[in-house]
Amino acid sequence: MIEARRDEWRGKLGWALVVALCLAAPWLPRALLLYEKRLALAPIDLRGALADASVGLLLLGLLGLLLTTRHLLGRVLASALLVAFILLSFAIYEFVSVFDSLYALSHAGYLGDPTFVGGSVRHARHPMMVASLIVLAILGTVWARRPAPLWWRWWGLALAVSVFGQVVIPTSYAHDEWRERHAFQANLGVFPPSLRPHRAAIGAEVREVFRADLRGERWAGPLSDRPNVLLILIEAASGAHLPSVAAAEGVRSSIEMPKLDALARRHILFTHIVSHQRQTNRGEYGILCGEYPKLLTDQSKMSEQVYAAARRCLPEVLRERGYATAYIQSAPLGFMLKDQFMKKAGFDELVGDPYFDRSYARTDWGVDDKAFFEQSLGPVLELHEAEQPFFATLLTVGTHHPFTVPDRTVADGKRTVQERAFRWADDALADFLEGLDRAEVLDDTVVVITSDESTGLAHAANATQRLLSQSWSFAIVMLPEPLAKRVDTLFGHVDTALSITDLLGLEQDAEGFIGRSWFRDYESPRPVFAGNTYARSVMMFEPSGTAVVCSESFHSCSRSVSTARLPFGPNREREPAPERAQQLLTEVARLTRSGRADMTRVEGLDLLVAEQVSVRAVDGKKLLIGGQYLRVPGGTALRVDLDLEILGEQSAVALHQDVFLGGKLKFERKAFELRGGERWRLSYEIAVPRDSSHLVVQLYATTVAGDAATIRFHDARLSMIAGDETSTETVIIEDAVSPADPR
Repeated sequence: MIEARRDEWRGKLGWALVVALCLAAPWLPRALLLYEKRLALAPIDLRGALADASVGLLLLGLLGLLLTTRHLLGRVLASALLVAFILLSFAIYEFVSVFDSLYALSHAGYLGDPTFVGGSVRHARHPMMVASLIVLAILGTVWARRPAPLWWRWWGLALAVSVFGQVVIPTSYAHDEWRERHAFQANLGVFPPSLRPHRAAIGAEVREVFRADLRGERWAGPLSDRPNVLLILIEAASGAHLPSVAAAEGVRSSIEMPKLDALARRHILFTHIVSHQRQTNRGEYGILCGEYPKLLTDQSKMSEQVYAAARRCLPEVLRERGYATAYIQSAPLGFMLKDQFMKKAGFDELVGDPYFDRSYARTDWGVDDKAFFEQSLGPVLELHEAEQPFFATLLTVGTHHPFTVPDRTVADGKRTVQERAFRWADDALADFLEGLDRAEVLDDTVVVITSDESTGLAHAANATQRLLSQSWSFAIVMLPEPLAKRVDTLFGHVDTALSITDLLGLEQDAEGFIGRSWFRDYESPRPVFAGNTYARSVMMFEPSGTAVVCSESFHSCSRSVSTARLPFGPNREREPAPERAQQLLTEVARLTRSGRADMTRVEGLDLLVAEQVSVRAVDGKKLLIGGQYLRVPGGTALRVDLDLEILGEQSAVALHQDVFLGGKLKFERKAFELRGGERWRLSYEIAVPRDSSHLVVQLYATTVAGDAATIRFHDARLSMIAGDETSTETVIIEDAVSPADPR
């Protein structure tokens, strides 16, 4: 009797836990976001809570059906689904906390990349809360009894109320999308873009967007004596982070870079630079190659350039003019195929993660910005000491989530880790420039400081302003003979390559890029375009301070009018977008997708540029190959060929190789140990019957014996051959370990 009663109460408790967790899993992250972002409650938050409830109740209904089966498999599936829902809810929380937009399924492929996981996912906040909820979820699904028939009536009523509430409470453009919808709903509302050409009506306007325009009156340059050019990209920095620029725009950001702001006031400052996309590889492409990145969510042009016909980019132009070229970042160069793209773009020397062995803080993205700039000074000074001029590009990573900065000190006060990371970068950049000044590098060097993308305003007046601010960058140009000038004209990152060649007097080379020169005054203004792959939106910034904003599907468009004629200002009114403006934005977005290459254009792709790679034991699990994110046509077969050996008798390495396609694991060679003097050959083919995206081939290594191990690559290649359209098999051609060839 007692045992039966105890089982009954345990069953009730278990079911109560399941019900509570289905609602708490999305509600807790929502409450955390509202609290951490210091947002006042609004009616729209009730709509968001009801949206969460509707998703949670749908899951609860499915769990109820699984638990009704009384089979062990049903409980196992119920437990797995509830745990996955909890993890996904907190993953959405992490994403919204950084990007202020809901997670898009198009980015799910990054979850299989070890650099992305190690750099961002592994540094999740509130791990104890998540762990506790997971334990409760497992206990609840183990204990829960099957729901009573009456319960289903209450479940149906609750679901109906949650759905009805979302219908009654209207959506609001004044608030971020995450406050009114659940991520599942947002992704269900994303459809393939309906891009209808409008060439006849707006042909002349479109041609102006995609041409080089040097018709303006020059006010700087051309510089004589071929100065060096140093391009510094501060990860995710915004124009709002410069206090004087923010004040002029009528906004205030909790993230500030006061030393950079002071520097800007002594040199040429461009306050309204539009960054064209939200990811580094897309932003860098526009800056270095003088072409718009894809405004719509799609495979990046940087990836396509690796295996398709390459565009002539700024580094190649300057190299042909006698410049030594170098690209320096502390993140792994293999991520997003930068090791190959940067070579193809014209950089002779690449400096990446292995070079930076000292740090004050480190994540899988790389070292903190102070350590980065301190150790980057050496390569820049070496370039300066050479006889030929140089063009070098530096990219920081410390201000990328999870924000690489040493532990908080008393002097940091109550600043968030993001605010501290930008202050750390601000101080580090100032010290770096002082070092260059002491070494007299600045006497014959043009320094351009901007960002790869923009994190925008954390606290905006409305959702539209926040969205627009995520395309708000800046540019600071330091000339050998300093010139103080503030330029408020609307420009874009796409103008960077043309502007640098124009400043150097290389107008004939500038014609290969698009845009306008920062260093000229133009009689007629022009619009600048941007996309936000995280918010699934495209934008056209107009010179009057207005902006046309459309969803990627182009089913919803509006015009945001700034009453003060400020592109990123707070006082904005919403009105219907003019048809002609919609047509222009649609056509530009369509044309930025042109040349959507896949791997059919080439016989193969080198997966690794370096012939030898050193892996230190202290590095832990290190990515050697990965981050390609390629598109593959259906009816083909992918072939991967790896041939490598471990140098040295005392070292040993644990290797792990896998392939993801469309976010799904297609091949895996689990971790195995390869010792010094041994050689591993691996070849296999994967059938791809249907068109697929996000192809990622990964190889990572961990040194398990010795302080460091050196891996020599004889082959690392990805190729594509004709395949069976009905086959889904993976065929292993060779997988063998043998003694390395004697030398």
